[in-house]
Amino acid sequence: MDRLNMTLIRQQLASRPLTDPARALTGSMAEAALGFFPAGGRIGIAVGSRNVDRIATLATSLVQELRALGHEPFIIPAMGSHGGATEEGQLQVLARLGVTEESVGAPIEASVEVAALGRTSGGAEAFTARAALEADGIVVVNRVAPHTGFSGPVQSGVIKMIAVGLGKAEGARALHIHGFGAGELIGQIATVALEALPPVVTVALVEDGEKKLSRLEVMPGSDALLREPELLGHAVSMWPRIPVARVDLLIVDEMGKDISGTGMDPLVTGRGKAFSEAESFNAERLVVLRLTEASGGNATGIGHADITTRALADAVDRVVTYKNVLTSGALYRARIPIVADTDREAVEMAMVSLGRVKPETLRIAHIKSTRSLAEFEVSAPLLEVLRGREGIFVEATARPLAFDEDGAIVSPWPR
Repeated sequence: MDRLNMTLIRQQLASRPLTDPARALTGSMAEAALGFFPAGGRIGIAVGSRNVDRIATLATSLVQELRALGHEPFIIPAMGSHGGATEEGQLQVLARLGVTEESVGAPIEASVEVAALGRTSGGAEAFTARAALEADGIVVVNRVAPHTGFSGPVQSGVIKMIAVGLGKAEGARALHIHGFGAGELIGQIATVALEALPPVVTVALVEDGEKKLSRLEVMPGSDALLREPELLGHAVSMWPRIPVARVDLLIVDEMGKDISGTGMDPLVTGRGKAFSEAESFNAERLVVLRLTEASGGNATGIGHADITTRALADAVDRVVTYKNVLTSGALYRARIPIVADTDREAVEMAMVSLGRVKPETLRIAHIKSTRSLAEFEVSAPLLEVLRGREGIFVEATARPLAFDEDGAIVSPWPR
């Protein structure tokens, strides 16, 4: 690998940030809540497990605004089976996002007890947290984004949080037993839930290509059923990608649940979800090196890699990971790939597996994570493909793909 040179490049991502999301939220929330929630009501704020831009700030703003309107707010973890589907685990997930009772100024009711709400016409069950059902109103706040498995006009967003997130492990199981081809059930289950729940206001968030809040809309849950497909289109149009159709080797420094529901975003890696030809990306080999600390040991999605490291394999919490994949039914996501002792060995294994080709001819991309694509490294053959493209800028001169004395990759990004 001594002859393998990498060049740091920057790509211009879609950047349309909101100037003051908290102010936009409180103004919209005051208008939506007036006359919608009963006076002095206990209002549950549903917060999920995703690393949404400024989620702790928004949760705090919601608490303050609802209290100013005379309500009694509290937080409900709405994350399906994440956090090991336990009260303690879901509290830990929220804490890693900066959402605690102390930080937001409101209690968190994290009980995993649920109530059955009924069935769709096709027989799919709807569940919700007992704490949500017993509230006087609910505010559901979530990012609208492509889902890691489901396709269709409604994927990951406020509707899925109503259909699945609030239903804890039972809600996740009720959807996932029908498989990832049943994306239409998300809206159907949410419709059943909305008929049984107290009044629901949704806060739909859209992030731009730099993962900054770009759009914020507050609306009743019934309106979100109709509005979310358009918001999903906005999100997809700004979604960051690796701007080529194919690479020989993709090296990912870190994966994690705080990065994607499957550790590595399928829209970036091309793995774990069926895509149209226009959306497709193919990496002949995918090497992933570490698991983020914020994942809490949940390595769901490790099965999408070809080769990993001993450090990542040792960081896996099997209980938490298995609970996640057993609920979704996608057991392959927890399969451990070939394990190398060091980063260097993992990359060498990948190169050997590609056959008798010279390393310097390989199209290689090296990224920090699938959530950090403003900068990444490319090998010389890939640089020639990208050179001169609009929005692509060379940030540094080429350097050898290097590893330290312990075999850890030397990255241009801090760990």
